[in-house]
Amino acid sequence: MNRLLSLVALTCLLAVAALAQDPLKVAPNNYKLEFENDWVKVVRVHYGPNEKVVAHDHNPTAAAYVYLSDSGPVIFKHIDLSYGAITRAAVKAGSFRVSRAVKEVHEVENPNNTPSDFLRVEFKTEPLGDNKQHRSRFFREETPAGENFSKVQFDNEQVRVTRLIVAAGKSADVSTTATEPALLIALTPAKLKAKNAKGKTSKLNLETGKAGWLPIGEKRQFENVGDSATELLRFDFKTKPMKPNPNEKEKPHSHPHD
Repeated sequence: MNRLLSLVALTCLLAVAALAQDPLKVAPNNYKLEFENDWVKVVRVHYGPNEKVVAHDHNPTAAAYVYLSDSGPVIFKHIDLSYGAITRAAVKAGSFRVSRAVKEVHEVENPNNTPSDFLRVEFKTEPLGDNKQHRSRFFREETPAGENFSKVQFDNEQVRVTRLIVAAGKSADVSTTATEPALLIALTPAKLKAKNAKGKTSKLNLETGKAGWLPIGEKRQFENVGDSATELLRFDFKTKPMKPNPNEKEKPHSHPHD
């Protein structure tokens, strides 16, 4: 009897795992595509107060999680992995974390009376090395009022993440190199005037969490024409987009905690 029950339980688990799909399809109220190209995929995530999200899977690539709101702990209930349910600790708006590649199927439960909002930034570029900085968390820093700020907070062989602040009434260079394109994410609402290499200007009104792309060799300067400082995260991609390898075997991994 015990053996029969075990077989039934295993069959149920495998069935649920097989049914798990792209979260954009099975949970469209929680996962929405913000931006995607050959280099990166950005998904906006929303877990409502006391909400439970159905089982789904994610692309097995390294990723960054950019938190857009203060949030309490969130529970991830894994279906296909041995360690089961894991609780993500409380997070602060404006912080971010970088995680190694992982393939998983999980359900999500937000047990709090407040929502959890963040961006999942999936790197579609070639991973190099084994940088121990993965899974580190980075926070906002104290900066001088009225001054621009730029600091690299994460850097490995695949990607560099820089925190930028453009003070009200000031300008900052956001140009890219001949080999590294960049993704920009607004951490605060922004009113910017963008000037290209030919001197042509355009207006950018960005909401929190909005993502924008700077191609290779782009010459761009941002002027903050708003009344308050603009905060951005900049992801520079050092390696080329990956080519799919259907024969590649999965390596042992640990959970990244969205």
